[in-house]
Amino acid sequence: MKHLLTTLLLCSGFLAFSQNLDEGIRLYKNQQLDLASRSLKQIKSSDPAYAEARFYLGRIAFDKEEYDDARDFFKEATKADGTNANYYTWLGNAIGTVAQDAGKLRQASLAPKIKNAYLKAVELEPKSLDAQWGLVQFYTQAPGFMGGSWDKAETAAKAIALIDPLEGHDALATVYMRKEEPELAEKEYLAAAEIAPDRLGSLGVFYQNQQWYDKAFTTFETAFAEFPENMSLLYQIGRTSALSGTRADLGIKSLEQYISDTEADKASPSHAAAKMRLAMIYEKQGNKQKAKTLYQASLAENPDMDLAKKGLKRVK
Repeated sequence: MKHLLTTLLLCSGFLAFSQNLDEGIRLYKNQQLDLASRSLKQIKSSDPAYAEARFYLGRIAFDKEEYDDARDFFKEATKADGTNANYYTWLGNAIGTVAQDAGKLRQASLAPKIKNAYLKAVELEPKSLDAQWGLVQFYTQAPGFMGGSWDKAETAAKAIALIDPLEGHDALATVYMRKEEPELAEKEYLAAAEIAPDRLGSLGVFYQNQQWYDKAFTTFETAFAEFPENMSLLYQIGRTSALSGTRADLGIKSLEQYISDTEADKASPSHAAAKMRLAMIYEKQGNKQKAKTLYQASLAENPDMDLAKKGLKRVK
């Protein structure tokens, strides 16, 4: 009878820990962060759910942009359970975010901790896309003397490709763009669009950013012909015209259709942005009055549209 009572007490205690954890996670997912934190902090270091509770406390702190606290919680989670790759991935994320605003000396001391957290996560779970992406981000952003490496970044990106080919093309494109090798990045964006044609829009934006405007026009027009319900592609055609100063008729037609065929409160990009791009096209044509009217209309809808403010100053 005594042994039975002890067993019942242990089971009821474990159930209470589990309920606190489940309630904390539920509150976290419902964005009730303070209530979630209160529930999770009730779970003590001797409780079976402690590691997971500390992990979610880290997620809460991270969402609240309290990155030093997040790092500490994730570190506690890894100490309580050193077999969970996700804990190490988020530890790397938190330390990496702390490092972004740190001085050079502190960054140098934090860099190996970031790398080691991601490496441990990959060791525990080689197919973790988040952990492999963490390595890509680290190796492409850290200076060489802090552990950055183009070769290691490419290796991590290729590891991602073995897990998910589409993600792999994105990862390799990221590496090549940061390495300032846009021709190699283009091949990856093209390969991604072959797998998923809805990626044509991303390919077009890549061409815009490289100022390869002829390719941008062709890509966006091809994409819109295939996905006519995606009105943002019309906006991008207009944006390409505004940036390049070419194909004004197509740019104006596309932006006017975008404005007329999308609801103002749901349009993304906004109608204010579309009117600003229209103004840019007219400005480059030399029609300052039309450009002025459109810049003003853009600012009437969004007073914080900086490009419209600058444009209005130019055409006054």
